[in-house]
Amino acid sequence: MKGKSLRRYLFIGLVLIFLVSCTKLTFDESYRRAEGEIGLGNYTKAVKIYDRLVKNNPNDARTAVIWLRLGDLYANPLGDVKRGLAAYQQAIEAAPTSEAARLAHERRAVLFEKENHPLGSVEEYTALLKYFPGHDDAQMYKMKLGEAYIMGNEFQQARTELRGFVEKTGVAPEFRYRALFNIGETYFLEGKPGKAVRFYYAMLKEAPKSALAGEAELRVATCLEEMGYLGTAHKFAQDAKKRYPNEAVVEGRLKGIENRGKSSNKVKNTDNAETGKTASEVEEKPPIQ
Repeated sequence: MKGKSLRRYLFIGLVLIFLVSCTKLTFDESYRRAEGEIGLGNYTKAVKIYDRLVKNNPNDARTAVIWLRLGDLYANPLGDVKRGLAAYQQAIEAAPTSEAARLAHERRAVLFEKENHPLGSVEEYTALLKYFPGHDDAQMYKMKLGEAYIMGNEFQQARTELRGFVEKTGVAPEFRYRALFNIGETYFLEGKPGKAVRFYYAMLKEAPKSALAGEAELRVATCLEEMGYLGTAHKFAQDAKKRYPNEAVVEGRLKGIENRGKSSNKVKNTDNAETGKTASEVEEKPPIQ
């Protein structure tokens, strides 16, 4: 009798092990099948398979990856941003400190940027810095956070986030240059060219071959023009032609400076007729040199 009971319990145990193994295989196989459908371009079919997986495994941490994949499908090939954001949020809730959650935060931030919703981007980059402070991309998250504040016209808060890149030692050069440019942007957008030009110029002095150099030169030209230093503004606009990607924009700025200079010269030449000096000779030295 005892032998029969033992065999019965062993049989039940083996059945349970088999069922657990089948469940795991079913999850993995379903995932592979969905990935195969994606490879064939059958995105709707893949979504249905993923949907069944998360519904059948509500407490399984592995669903974080499934929700991430659903977010990718909705946000990109299917073009449903709202569902994409929701799926990414589910990935975060399924496993808040997982790699899937980190990627979900990143992708939500990018979607918010595309949708012109800077507050959403601020929340996502703040969360990334809070939950993944030691990640290799932490500096990038902080830079992006500052840029999201700029997008939201929160210029003082943007400077608070960005100044660390300029004031602290040991900062990677590319982040320092980008921070200098972005701080210049905060002042430029606030209508303070005198403050903005100093940061643009500092970036140019430190990184004259930076990818941002052409744009910084054009910004310097615009600031100096607004401040009345037309000769130097024209020089920076000319330099920008070599690197700025849109030559038509630079030409427009040059014409604007030249037209403004012609108008200004009439007044200056009249005022300085008694001294015999030209308008260019009496132009004051700009505050950046």
